[in-house]
Amino acid sequence: MSEEYFILEKGQKLGPFTGEELLDRPLEPDDMVLSPDEADFQPAHSLAEFDDYFKSEGIYYPTIENTRGYRLRLPAFILDLIIVVFGTSILGSVFLGKYMAQLETIFPMSAIGDQAKMQAIFANHSAELLAVQLVFIFVMFIYHAVCEASRMRGSVGKYICGLAVVDELGYSITFGQAAGRNAGKLTYELLSFFMGFLAYILLLSIPFTQMHQALHDKMAGCYVVKKNR
Repeated sequence: MSEEYFILEKGQKLGPFTGEELLDRPLEPDDMVLSPDEADFQPAHSLAEFDDYFKSEGIYYPTIENTRGYRLRLPAFILDLIIVVFGTSILGSVFLGKYMAQLETIFPMSAIGDQAKMQAIFANHSAELLAVQLVFIFVMFIYHAVCEASRMRGSVGKYICGLAVVDELGYSITFGQAAGRNAGKLTYELLSFFMGFLAYILLLSIPFTQMHQALHDKMAGCYVVKKNR
């Protein structure tokens, strides 16, 4: 990067800089840069010569292209669901063995697929069902918030699928942002009490928004991007 670059800062054209000098500033993804190969200033994140730099810094600026990985959110969710269900069951058996045994008598595996038995369980154990649902929601909230604010930048499922949750500049989100994003997911849970599964139809809007965001993404100012752009 020995070429000369200029940068637009507060309306002033600064430079020239070599590529190395520009990166030492350091370079931000939304900085407006005049490259030797361009006739006008362009956002730094759109210039191919800086792509490796931003990736090495763990910066994934959200674009229409890299947010198209939304199709991977469903398999990522399924992986996370398996992890949380089995993880919670194992931890519950170890630390709350007696309570887990009681739950197994209330919700026997043999009842699955038997409509009459399931209706009887729902009718006679609504309080227990609500308690289990609330615990599951809490565990999912903590799991996702902690993972998204970590170096993984997303749940284990998202990490495996090559997805990351970032802010508007492509940086890692804070725990507060992650908590806000996952608190937004409670919107679907609350609506499900009144609308049932229909509440999750809101998620179908993801492909039709410009940056492929769900409602809870927009509420927290976050984006889910595919890391290998």
